[in-house]
Amino acid sequence: MPPTSFGRQRSTHRKEYEFLMFILIASIAISAVFYYTYVFKSPINSSEIPKIKISCSEEINDENFVNCSFQLECNEENDNVPTLESRIKLRGRLNAELPKKGYRIELSEEVSLLGMRKDDDWLLLAMYRDLTNMRIKLSFDMWRSLEPTNPTAILPDSKYVILFLNGEFKGLYLLAEKNDRRLYGLDDAQNNYNSSLIFQSDSHERNFKEHSNEGWEQDWPNEYDGIYIKAEVFSRLIPIIINSSEEEFFDLETGVYSIFDKQNLIDFYIFNFFILHKDFWSHNYFLVRNSNPNKFFLIPWDFDVSFGQSLNTKFRSSENPESEIRSRNYLYSRLIRNSEFRKAVKERWFALRHSNWTECSILDMLSEIYEEINIISEIDTTMWYPWYIDLDWSLKVENAVEELFDWISRRFDFCDDYFSRF
Repeated sequence: MPPTSFGRQRSTHRKEYEFLMFILIASIAISAVFYYTYVFKSPINSSEIPKIKISCSEEINDENFVNCSFQLECNEENDNVPTLESRIKLRGRLNAELPKKGYRIELSEEVSLLGMRKDDDWLLLAMYRDLTNMRIKLSFDMWRSLEPTNPTAILPDSKYVILFLNGEFKGLYLLAEKNDRRLYGLDDAQNNYNSSLIFQSDSHERNFKEHSNEGWEQDWPNEYDGIYIKAEVFSRLIPIIINSSEEEFFDLETGVYSIFDKQNLIDFYIFNFFILHKDFWSHNYFLVRNSNPNKFFLIPWDFDVSFGQSLNTKFRSSENPESEIRSRNYLYSRLIRNSEFRKAVKERWFALRHSNWTECSILDMLSEIYEEINIISEIDTTMWYPWYIDLDWSLKVENAVEELFDWISRRFDFCDDYFSRF
């Protein structure tokens, strides 16, 4: 082979070698950048939001608990929870039909998660119908903010977490305590009318209207323990609400305020009126009482349709639900026809507007929530609502957040006017 041909061949092989080395080095560099950007430094991994990791080999359903392992990882080492053998199920039939599922977790031992109460029973709320991922948390915190002046303003404490199920990122969740006897500090159950109790309204019919206990679930005492007091409770309660005269109904010794906590009735109306709690008034709330002669009180629940939003459905900030309340809840139909009750509601509203519920305080509360979750919430939304990408810009999630801030300001103006004339 002539030297020139050999030289050209050697030069060609060297160029091929250098090219391959360049490709290899470039691939390593690109992989390193990708790993650093999307794995090591990804918003998910670098987020300060705690991470819950659940592993489960069985299919999770809404009927029965299945075995799983539970782990909590936090930036604060003291908040970490090492792997616990646990059980998991879906939260309810309707939730089971949604793309993003909510869960109920039973740990093998009582643990305080993220500074909340020590317990073994926890909720993972998916917030699927809340595009902002903020309305449910804000509802919890607003109602709880009333507790200094209203001891019945009880709802579970809650913290945002990121969920991984069998190693797969499932998005942003709200970890919450359970609505149960422990939350309300109730006495032991009795198998009679005097028992402490938690009933959940689950009816779309008019509540407190008939001599019936239908449409209510008995959460406490546990029915599977053979204790069934619901029928006896409502057989005594309903006649007072539907059959008594006005004088009897508002009698200070034997009337409604001797049975129900008056401050609770006032705050319950104000709170749910303000947040425009749409999927409500005849279901989605709790009737609670410690052992008789303690008084009944009401606890709001299920805030999927609130603050003027439900998925991409919008409700006007100037909407007045009073007529709907009258038609769906006979207890409040009687209350809001009474001038003394209306006067007390009006006074309470404006007292709150100068204390707990100034516009700045509520918007600051919302801003703190937004600052905590906004990056992960954007990732969560991209994953669970891919169909949103093709919708009109006015329906984008960032607009839902902006609309929530604006809606609250406008709602305050509307309610100030409404209650001034109440």
